[in-house]
Amino acid sequence: MSGLETADHVSVHLTGCGQEDAGTVFGALEAAFPEVSGPEAKAPTTAGAKGATVWCMVVDARTRATPRAVAPARLASPVTVDLYGAADPVRQVKEELGVVFGVEDHGTVPGEHELEVRLQLGSHPDA
Repeated sequence: MSGLETADHVSVHLTGCGQEDAGTVFGALEAAFPEVSGPEAKAPTTAGAKGATVWCMVVDARTRATPRAVAPARLASPVTVDLYGAADPVRQVKEELGVVFGVEDHGTVPGEHELEVRLQLGSHPDA
């Protein structure tokens, strides 16, 4: 984490998706956590280089919105999400994603002070 981020911040990285699906996921996070930084895309910088685009956002879990009516969302294709941060803020982000999308947990890597969680998002069953 950078010096401006705290233990309440969760770094969210999306791969395997286009700009529209990334926008759908980030829109859901912005509704749940009004103070976010990003999103931004990290793509190959060499002309003609091929590689995956990584969409990044930082969520401040302290700004979690009160319960609200949220519509389930559809995605064009599955989206891989990596969450990095302290356990409770990561859990909060995962919960909010589960309200809007279908979520499959693909594993957790614990660290001394942080977790890395890999999820795969799909369209919500009710969308």
